[in-house]
Amino acid sequence: MFSGFVKSMPLSVEEAASIDGCGPIRTFFQVVLPIMRPTIISVGILEIMWIWNDYLLPYLVLDRKLYMTIPIHIQYLQGSYGAVDLGATMALIVLSVIPIIIFYAICQKHIIKGVMAGAVKG
Repeated sequence: MFSGFVKSMPLSVEEAASIDGCGPIRTFFQVVLPIMRPTIISVGILEIMWIWNDYLLPYLVLDRKLYMTIPIHIQYLQGSYGAVDLGATMALIVLSVIPIIIFYAICQKHIIKGVMAGAVKG
């Protein structure tokens, strides 16, 4: 998303900043970075959603006797010989999905704005 946004940004914006006397660092922090704000917010939101649903890293790092994330606990509810506690499994799935839905609903306008800002113009 970052590369798509930067590629679609007109070069005239940076040229105008240099004509106004901005150096490269000042151009980045006072011109480019504020324009990239929707993209930065949307990437941050998508990364938070990705980390919330992460399975592999906590599975490898955490002590499974003391700590279990929701995705790991859902996997461990699958008992041996095909025995499954469907009530507990569905409750944990709902618990894992509800925060993401609420978070997405709150941040939806930033995600859409960031995706549209990062879209490559053809």
